Amino acid sequence: MSEAAPPPAGALHGIQVLDVSTSMAGAWCSRMFADFGADVSVVEAPSGHPLREREPQTEDGRSVAAEHALANKRSLSLDLEAEPGRELLRDLVTQVDVLIESFAPGTLEGWGLDYETLRAIHPELVVVSLTPHGQDGAYASLPGNSLTASARSGWASINGFAGQPPLQTSQYQGDYCSGVLAYGAAVAALHERADVGQPGQHIDISEFEVMASTFSPAALRAQYSGENPPRKETMDVTAGPVPVADGHFALTLSRAHFYRDAMNVLGLPDLAEDEQLQEGWYRNSHRELWVDRVHDAMAGWSRQDLFDELGVRRVVAGPVLAMEELRENDHLRDRGFWVRPDGHSHDGEPAESDIEHSEYSEYTGAPAKLSASPWRLQRRAPRVGEHTIELLGEYDIEEERVRHLIETGVLASEVAPSAGAPR
Repeated sequence: MSEAAPPPAGALHGIQVLDVSTSMAGAWCSRMFADFGADVSVVEAPSGHPLREREPQTEDGRSVAAEHALANKRSLSLDLEAEPGRELLRDLVTQVDVLIESFAPGTLEGWGLDYETLRAIHPELVVVSLTPHGQDGAYASLPGNSLTASARSGWASINGFAGQPPLQTSQYQGDYCSGVLAYGAAVAALHERADVGQPGQHIDISEFEVMASTFSPAALRAQYSGENPPRKETMDVTAGPVPVADGHFALTLSRAHFYRDAMNVLGLPDLAEDEQLQEGWYRNSHRELWVDRVHDAMAGWSRQDLFDELGVRRVVAGPVLAMEELRENDHLRDRGFWVRPDGHSHDGEPAESDIEHSEYSEYTGAPAKLSASPWRLQRRAPRVGEHTIELLGEYDIEEERVRHLIETGVLASEVAPSAGAPR
């Protein structure tokens, strides 16, 4: 019986990435690289990546956020506060394509690891800096996080109800947006380097500006109208999910045929045939004529039955799913969205790492499907320093140097150096 063919290499196979960042934005940027085939090493302090301290924690002290963001990577534990650690990082950087960092502006310069210094020893290096406010400007030295980015960017000003405090975006939203944008910018820089011979470059990502740029529809509206976009007084079917018999349901009525077909499904033929209400501007200006009746009609439906009836008529709509419902969703199951850390879908045999981390045996899957070089989740999140010896061997770091750095606490490894240590 012939052996099964190995899975295709990812689109970024052969790209080497070092991630020395300490934020979710940086971790998500490098996770995107890893998912699409790059070899990613996360360089974390001996105490571990800060994400490992985030709540919620499992009974054995593992952070769910870290398990998610650090998956698909190998861990090298290195103390960058110590000069020997920084010297080692300089040596490692010469062998990689991308360096991802999130230190406050000026930190790397003080360590002799700023972009200009690194470019002198490795001109093709792409450095990605993800910080709350960017490398320069009035706010550059100020700390920040996803919460402050959603507040400062304007997003919080339109979230929530009028008369109530503004609401932030969902947890880590600013980090995820920044990480994805940083990943895309880095891939663009790698493409330019390969296509036209452009040397590496420094990519400056301001999480504040990322969120402000995604706020642009509302920001542009404010410029044209001269008024801040108002928040809703109350939630109704025109603005978001509303109650149904077994939860909440979102219904889109942006087009005339959406409105007509939905009204007929809900048993409101007089509203469906009202020619004035078929006009979007009129519906929005005269909610009192129809919104309450629609809410009452929807209240008698279950989410799935209403979704099925509207789907047949191609009306854009969707039930609000709880997390367990999302995990068991037939559509996501059919597309193999939930995956195990060995890259197998839900029906595949669990790998040894899945057995060890059974509660994390399924992760969210591919955000994009490439037919020839697919997204893959190959590794669970590493333990701190799990791959230190392995990685330094691949980087050809001398065994004596590795032993000395471990003995002095600059390096940490789960595996003590032995006859199989790097030479």
